[in-house]
Amino acid sequence: MDFATARQQFPAALNQTYLNVGSKSVLSNAAHAAAMESIGLTWMGTDDKSSDNEAFLQQVRGKFARLIGAAGANDIAFTKNVTEGLNAVASAMDFSAGDNVVLCAELEHPNNVYLWLALRAKGVELRLVPPRGDCINEEAFVAAIDRHTRIATVSSVTFTPGYRTRLQPIGQACRKVGALFLVDAVQSAGVLEVDVQRDCIDALATSTSKGLLGMFGLGFLYVSPAWAQRLTPAAIGRYSVVRGAGHQSELESFDYQLLPDARRFEAGNYNWPAIAAIEASLDSLLALGIARIDAHASGLAAELRDGLEAVGLPVCRAPRRELDSHLVTVGRMGEGDGYSSSDPVLNAFAARLREAHVKFNVRRGLLRFGFHCYSSADDVNVVLSALRA
Repeated sequence: MDFATARQQFPAALNQTYLNVGSKSVLSNAAHAAAMESIGLTWMGTDDKSSDNEAFLQQVRGKFARLIGAAGANDIAFTKNVTEGLNAVASAMDFSAGDNVVLCAELEHPNNVYLWLALRAKGVELRLVPPRGDCINEEAFVAAIDRHTRIATVSSVTFTPGYRTRLQPIGQACRKVGALFLVDAVQSAGVLEVDVQRDCIDALATSTSKGLLGMFGLGFLYVSPAWAQRLTPAAIGRYSVVRGAGHQSELESFDYQLLPDARRFEAGNYNWPAIAAIEASLDSLLALGIARIDAHASGLAAELRDGLEAVGLPVCRAPRRELDSHLVTVGRMGEGDGYSSSDPVLNAFAARLREAHVKFNVRRGLLRFGFHCYSSADDVNVVLSALRA
């Protein structure tokens, strides 16, 4: 499949200029049809995929595992969202006073900060690594990791301004001291290449409602085989434990055993319509190839950066080109909020964009645009035309 064909499968990309993937995804025709079929079966009281759930769930787990370079389907658990995945790992770790967690709070989404702040009540030290400019300072991050570090956490693409993080050096530093490396991949999964084995990632959380082109209310959690049995989930249910041949609704024994892999983090029932939708989306992403999507989306983002910068707008640029992503941000971080910029020129530009039916968002005073497989050079031209207007 080529990208022009892929674009035709996304009505939202055809009836407007959709550059808001950093906030939420749009569904393809196939994903929409799969979700509606699942809802329709419930509406009509007909058996759905939950009647043969394990085979279906394993199929979807396996597809996401392929997308991120995981070894197998059992390394993947379903969650509700990225926040639940992050909290599942944090609450499964046995922290003691004197332990530390390493992060760069200034570049993280608040949901990858609050849960670590809560650990201060247990005497856990938060080692807050200052950024280098608007980027993760990898050298300082690695230097902050020591034998008392239990978890180091970072986003594969920062919340703002949207630069990639070089994950491998941090993952290798964690391996040396036995710390867990936890990655928030919500701004990269489905658009950019992520390889959990290459980058020494021990756990990775994401939602399906952005680059994975799925729905709200569903996420994935990867936990490496080396770490899965060392973590005891705070939430346990029938799907977390080893079951015999009996019906899943029956309590088989008080002497239960947790599953030996990431599936131990699945406690309750599943969001079947969202899982049906994400299977269709994963099929499309795997067919296109994540490396091709990365090159396509990042290339369009580079064109937009160049065009905006050519007329003097304050475009955010990573210090090294390889850290740029599919996200384009314009402005000066912190000069504004989640609604508008402090710069009247950018606010006037934002008004023109809305008039031109361009979907984008504002984060920390920055105008943010995001590209994906359905994007095209026409989208870049619409934005630049609005600016010229």
